[in-house]
Amino acid sequence: MAAIKVKLVKGLAGIPEAHRLTVTGMGLKKTNSVKLLPDTPQTMGMISKVSYLVAWERVDAPAPAGRKARKKAAAVRS
Repeated sequence: MAAIKVKLVKGLAGIPEAHRLTVTGMGLKKTNSVKLLPDTPQTMGMISKVSYLVAWERVDAPAPAGRKARKKAAAVRS
């Protein structure tokens, strides 16, 4: 599965609260911050909701592991 690189290109001043929460949910905190997200319908829905605030592109990188996968990997290493 591919990944999506999302960058916050516009500040959040004067933006509706629901859109701020969406940006925060994607893990973007400050202007020009970048996150690598999995290419899922949920991610694309979040991007379309705040498309005027972010720039995105598909990249050929492995999709980032979710929280459960990271916890499982950490438990195996210990």
